[in-house]
Amino acid sequence: MSTRFDRLTLLETFVRIAERQSLSGAARDLGTSQPSVSRQLAALEERLGVVLVRRTTHDVTLTPDGLALLSDARCMIGEWEAIEDRHSENDELKGTIRVIAPVALGQRLFIKAAAKFMKQHPNITIDWQLRDDTIRFAEEGCDCWLKIGPVPDETLVVRELTRVERLVVGTPDCLARHAGSDVDALPWLTLGPFEGNRIELFDENDATRTFNVRPKLASDNIFAVYEAAMQGIGIAILPHWFVASDLKHGTLTDVAPSLRAARLPVNLALASGTKRPARVERFCNAVQDWCNAQLLVDT
Repeated sequence: MSTRFDRLTLLETFVRIAERQSLSGAARDLGTSQPSVSRQLAALEERLGVVLVRRTTHDVTLTPDGLALLSDARCMIGEWEAIEDRHSENDELKGTIRVIAPVALGQRLFIKAAAKFMKQHPNITIDWQLRDDTIRFAEEGCDCWLKIGPVPDETLVVRELTRVERLVVGTPDCLARHAGSDVDALPWLTLGPFEGNRIELFDENDATRTFNVRPKLASDNIFAVYEAAMQGIGIAILPHWFVASDLKHGTLTDVAPSLRAARLPVNLALASGTKRPARVERFCNAVQDWCNAQLLVDT
């Protein structure tokens, strides 16, 4: 395999193997056979003179040489796609965009932005992964990462999309059972990544009120905390957009109208130092435009 196109094909195959951690999975994605993928991997390893993956009966893992190559391979593929975009006579967007988004926002809201984008660009497909944990961007193979809160990776380019307003909510029944209790004495349901056992609220003058609680329920999943709140187990800090309908219909109540939790930034993170394909740039711009049009927070 001597042409640049062939070398790019080898790199694309290698990246797909790394992302799927499976030769058969890579073959399915690429529309080819597992033996063909295996031959391409062997050809790339022979060309470079290194072992890139270790194979077991269940999956493949990258060697240190494979990990080192992965970032360079993605960079080269991205730059080639950017060149194609600039010089192609057909400006129709096509290809796959790989996105990692937070579970609640990705399931309830951001999927609407993605669907709108795909309707506008029929040749675009999106690999939509929902995760709330912190990822290692370079190893995930995503094109962009939508993240609630700070992005703990200084190597990434970060764009703040919006800030989410959060308030303390509970059912009328729960509040009636604890009538007269101050907010810090009520039973609490906490979302581990943001509150834990420590509650921090702000009044209209931005004065801080901080106290510790022993949660009736602690979870790392917003849907679990929400359902427990809806069952009247306790009060919880939840995003305004998430409970707006419940507040409107009275199934949940704003427990402390003069107090709010800190607004959380929603960020979009991208790899730095690489030319991105037009489809990725335009998708990111579309998500930003969509956020600007939504009433997620008081800006």
